[in-house]
Amino acid sequence: MLLNTKIKSGPLFSIIIPCYNYEETIERAIASVLAQSGDDFDLLVIDDGSKDQSVEVIRSMQDQRGGFEFISKGNEGLASTRNRGIDETTGEYLIFLDADDEMSCDALINYRRFIVEGVAIGMLAGGHVSRDGQGNEKLHEVAVIPLDPRKRLRAYLLDKKLAFSNGAVAISRNVFDAYRYPEKFRSSEDISMFAFILANYLIIPVDEPLAIIHKHTGSLRHNVEHAISSGLSIVDEVFNRERIPVELQGLKKDFLAQRCLSLFRTLFIAGDYSNARHYYHQAVLTKVRVIFQMAYFIKYVRSFSR
Repeated sequence: MLLNTKIKSGPLFSIIIPCYNYEETIERAIASVLAQSGDDFDLLVIDDGSKDQSVEVIRSMQDQRGGFEFISKGNEGLASTRNRGIDETTGEYLIFLDADDEMSCDALINYRRFIVEGVAIGMLAGGHVSRDGQGNEKLHEVAVIPLDPRKRLRAYLLDKKLAFSNGAVAISRNVFDAYRYPEKFRSSEDISMFAFILANYLIIPVDEPLAIIHKHTGSLRHNVEHAISSGLSIVDEVFNRERIPVELQGLKKDFLAQRCLSLFRTLFIAGDYSNARHYYHQAVLTKVRVIFQMAYFIKYVRSFSR
């Protein structure tokens, strides 16, 4: 386990809101942070080259309310924006809140309850409330987090029993001294970050919802583009031998097979049956037993008649 040895030099929390074309929701996100209690946090909003009126909305809010810093830069992607936020802040724990989400009203109070002086915590992870376009809400409680790193990594990457929302986790700055968000990916960049934390650090569950995550209906084209852009290269990023201990490398083959199946499903839904079958074949070659996962096998058979 990597240990926390850094001397404190900034606030307890730095909250970073990356923004790209969220003129309709960015004010709500900022307001949810400014409403938090305490004087041990700061807020940085970074616009990543928005083409709508996001910058104007942010500047207007800054003039009227103050209480946060703002940076506007060219479009380089979410990973680059988060990394810029790491460099521009000094908080001991960093929270990355999406520009269309909100912090729960007592989020920082609940984070503080689980921070113990002298304990090297890699990440504090809480639940969240998801809210759809009709205002319907669902509580997602934080799952049980195994103490064993292998079980944690399997639960996250393979069994899908662990899931994290960026707005509902606080990550120690020490994590980012060892690894940054991979800027070569325009999506899925947080998979390797969470995997790195699970494999190397202590994770503390927080028994309260820490964010409100707003659900949107994403376009199919957008989902396919993101899936293909990261492709299978995310597997090597996740299981880089400099970051993931050798005793956990045995999970790589299973993750590769699962990633192939995920790409197969995405392309099947998009109607790209030829390329979908390509990834299904790769999954079978990687782990032959995936043919017994009937939901995928049935889609594979159906792909020949579409």
